[in-house]
Amino acid sequence: MLLFESLNRITTSLSNYVVRREFATHNNSVSILQQFYNRLSIRKKYIKAIKRGTLIWDKGQVRIPPIIAEGYDPPKYCLLPNEKHRNNQYRGKFENLTAKKVSFYD
Repeated sequence: MLLFESLNRITTSLSNYVVRREFATHNNSVSILQQFYNRLSIRKKYIKAIKRGTLIWDKGQVRIPPIIAEGYDPPKYCLLPNEKHRNNQYRGKFENLTAKKVSFYD
């Protein structure tokens, strides 16, 4: 009789836990991409910039994303294999660029 009562208490306490667990409304999930960015061994400001999109993570280093300027071709590594003959990339400093339209290359 005593054993039966103790088992009954254990099962009711477990069922209460399960019921309470079902009604949890918070969601603590983090995407796999965010987990990857959070585990990078770089400074927090660079991780924030990568998440924001102002910097990119490329081959183990943080880089400025490729820039396309009006009147110039995109960087070579952004071109398709059949467009590799385009050689009019801007090669100077960004401060000396005189193009009217400058944007990130998507």
